[in-house]
Amino acid sequence: MDPDREVRVIVHQWLVTEPIEEQYVEYPKKLWLLFHYWQRFGMLAVLRKIRSRLAESKRNRKIGGLGIGQIVEQNTGCGDLQIGTSVIFFAPNNYEDEIDVVVPHDFVMPLCGSEFDPGGSFGKQVEELPNDLKKYLAWTAQSGHSVDTHAIRSVLGNLALLCSPDWGSQSIESLRFTTRISGSVGGGDKPSAVLFGLGNYAKTQIIPNISNALSLERIHEIDPMQFHFLSRHHSAERTTCPHALLDRQFDAWFIAGYHHTHAPLATEAIRQGAYAVIEKPLATKAEDLSAFLSAVETHEMARFFLCFHKRYSQLNSFVKQDISHGPVDMHAIVYEIPLPKNHWYNWPNSGSRLLSNGCHWLDYFMWVNGYAQAISFDKWCPRGSDVMVQVQLENGAYLNLSLTEEGSQRLGMREYIELRQGGITISITDGYHFRSETRNRVIRNRTVNRLEAYSAMYNIISRKIANGESGDSRDSLRSSELAIQLEMSLSSQSVS
Repeated sequence: MDPDREVRVIVHQWLVTEPIEEQYVEYPKKLWLLFHYWQRFGMLAVLRKIRSRLAESKRNRKIGGLGIGQIVEQNTGCGDLQIGTSVIFFAPNNYEDEIDVVVPHDFVMPLCGSEFDPGGSFGKQVEELPNDLKKYLAWTAQSGHSVDTHAIRSVLGNLALLCSPDWGSQSIESLRFTTRISGSVGGGDKPSAVLFGLGNYAKTQIIPNISNALSLERIHEIDPMQFHFLSRHHSAERTTCPHALLDRQFDAWFIAGYHHTHAPLATEAIRQGAYAVIEKPLATKAEDLSAFLSAVETHEMARFFLCFHKRYSQLNSFVKQDISHGPVDMHAIVYEIPLPKNHWYNWPNSGSRLLSNGCHWLDYFMWVNGYAQAISFDKWCPRGSDVMVQVQLENGAYLNLSLTEEGSQRLGMREYIELRQGGITISITDGYHFRSETRNRVIRNRTVNRLEAYSAMYNIISRKIANGESGDSRDSLRSSELAIQLEMSLSSQSVS
C-alpha cells in the first residue's frame, strides 16, 4: 500500500465483478513441458519452478469490481476519506475473496449521509460495470497508464446516490490493518538484506542463492498473495509498502520489482550507504538514470551490482580463451514469447521491448568489449514491436541486434549470438551451447546449464557483499546509458 495515493477498504459487499484476463504468463500443465525443462535445467530448477508457479495460482485469478465498504487505513491528508467513512469503490485489479482491498484515492467515493451498517442494503442492483470503469480493468497505479479521474469520480458519485440512506454506525477498532507483517528476524552475524519484489525471478533465483552469505530480513511486495510462497516459519518481515521504510537500515538492497522502480530504489540505497543489487534494467527514464548516476558520483563509497547474468556465464571463460583483446563484433537474433495484453511488461512505465529485455544483449556486447564508449547507433522498427538496432563503439566494434516475438514459442525465449574477431567466429545458442571456429577448423564445442549463470551471479554478489568488497565499475553503467538513449530515440520515433 502506498499511503500517499491509496486507502485500504474493508469490503462489505461486492456489487459487480468481472474476471481479469491476459494479465500473467500461464503455461499449460503438461508433462512434456516439465520434461523439456528438466532436460535443459535439471531437477532442482524444475522443483523451484513448480513451487513458485503453484504459489501464484491464486494471484492469477484477479478481478475488477465495484463494491461498498469502509475505510480502515489511510493517510492523514485524505480529506473526506477518513477512517470509518463508508464508501463506494472501484477496485480495478484485486481479489474477490479478500476481506480488504487497497485502491487509489480517485477510485473511492464517500456514501452520502450514512455510516457503515452490516445489515444495510444497496438501493439499486448494479448488473454490470459501467463502461467508464470497465476500461480500467487490470489498471494499476504502477503502470503509467493515465486515467480520467473526473469520469471515474462522476460515475462513483452517481452510484453513491443510489445507496440506501438508513445506515447505522459501527466501531471499526477491530478492523484496523497494517502494511507490516512482522517475523522473528535473527540473522546472526550475516550482513542484512532487504528484497523489493517477490515475483517468480526472486523466488527461484535470488532467495535460494543469497541465503548462505546474507540474512534476508525484510521483503517488500505490493501483492500480498505472493507471500503465500514463503514458509510460515520464514523469519523475514513482510510489507506491502512499495517504498523503502525508514525505521531501520540494511547492508544490501536486492531490487527486483517493476522496472520503473529500480533506479529510484537503487538511488536511495546508495544514499543510505547500502549495496544496491539491481535486476535489469537499471532505469526506464532518463531522469531516474541521471539521479542514480549523480548519487554514484556524489557518494564516495557507492557500491552497486547490475544483475546482467550473461556476464557470469561459464561460456565466458571459453570466449576469453578463443578471442584476444580488441574489438569484437556481435550479431544477435532474439525471439521473445508474446505477452498477454495486460502483462506489466506492456505498461508505459516498463518501456519498450528494447529496454525491458534487449538491455541484456546491449550489455553483453559492451561487456565483451570492455565497456568501450558507444559513439553511434541506429534503430529500425519494421513491424509492430519488432526492433532492430545497430551500435558502434569507439574501439571499432559494432553490434547488429534483432528483437522479435514473431515465431514459435515451443521452447520459450530463444537467442542466437555470434561474436566475430578476425578469422574467429563464436556462436552461442540459447545461452547454453557454445561453438568456436576458425576458417579451417572447429576450436571447441561446449554446453552448459544456462540457469547456472544466475546462481553464480547471486552467489558471487552475496559473497562480495559479505566480504565488504567493491561492486561493479562506473564504466559498466555505459550499457544502461546506451539503453536509455535508444529508448528515448524509439519514443521520439513513435511520436513522429
